[in-house]
Amino acid sequence: MKALILNGKVVDTASTAFEVHSSMTWVDCADTVKAGYSYDGSSFTSNEPTADEIAATKVIADKKIADKAAAKTKLKELGLTDDQIAALIG
Repeated sequence: MKALILNGKVVDTASTAFEVHSSMTWVDCADTVKAGYSYDGSSFTSNEPTADEIAATKVIADKKIADKAAAKTKLKELGLTDDQIAALIG
């Protein structure tokens, strides 16, 4: 597999190289390399989030959902209507 590199980024992959502008370079790569990866002249780095990053993002999103639900409950307990609550927090 070949990766087409422009300014340190993979812009394309192909099974065989083809003619490109002189600002681009073909280099050998593993079949797992994708467009968007970085290339430092010797190794490729994925631009895709890791499983840990995905999990951390999910924790943050879940907390935000829970906080919003708790806020709605508290506002209801204070006597606000659903319309008033929606105007405040959506």
